[in-house]
Amino acid sequence: MKKMVLRETQAPYTLTVDEKILHEPVVLERDGQPVAVLVPIADYEAFRAWQQSQERHPRRQAQMEAFERERVAFERMKPELLRTHRGKVVAIYQGQVVQVGTDIAETLDAVYNQLGYVPCYVQRVEETPHVYKFPHRKVAR
Repeated sequence: MKKMVLRETQAPYTLTVDEKILHEPVVLERDGQPVAVLVPIADYEAFRAWQQSQERHPRRQAQMEAFERERVAFERMKPELLRTHRGKVVAIYQGQVVQVGTDIAETLDAVYNQLGYVPCYVQRVEETPHVYKFPHRKVAR
């Protein structure tokens, strides 16, 4: 990363930049402190697209955080669940078991029918859950 030092001569600043150096971010400093960064326009546009997608989906972020809380609750409850529901499928919502079944899809459907579309964690209670590996996806041209 390159650095450029700004010296106050007049405000606002006029900055002449050789576009050849903009293949990477350039930090602008004043009095030894970073004040801004120049980035290639493609990087800026990619950042803005990402930022706008995040602004449009705050609910999705909240759902992912809720899902992670339920997963953590499942892991915390797992020793007890192994004693009481070994081999069964459980649905965790708000840190509690809200549904027990034998099939993941059916258990999830039962939760949605009972509570509506809520972020919950559905998992079979096993010592070590099955890990499914998928081969690389291939692109045909």
